[in-house]
Amino acid sequence: MLCTAIAFVLFFQLIAEVGPARATVITYVNPAVAVALGVGVLGEPLTPAILAAFVLILSGSVLATRSGLPRPQADPGTLAPGAGQPPPGTRRPAPEEFRPAPDPPARQLRSADRPAVPD
Repeated sequence: MLCTAIAFVLFFQLIAEVGPARATVITYVNPAVAVALGVGVLGEPLTPAILAAFVLILSGSVLATRSGLPRPQADPGTLAPGAGQPPPGTRRPAPEEFRPAPDPPARQLRSADRPAVPD
């Protein structure tokens, strides 16, 4: 139970660091790690089909974590090294779509909506 709690804490830190879309890739890599440990530690056979699946899993994970947009090319003479980067040790703010929505304003009850209270 303690190991599960530690794993959850680490996973939530990973989500905070790289974002939820990239953090889920770890679930795709998990079977590949299990196969590698099974072959290395338990001496299980490594068949060509397992090896092909291992390569497909890792390739898919690399493709899933790549950005679909090309990186903008900056003029090397205009930016100092590290310009535009947050200071070390600071967290990136969460994107707008992942921030919780504000609570709606409290609704005022009309007299017709109020429950009848006997006098």
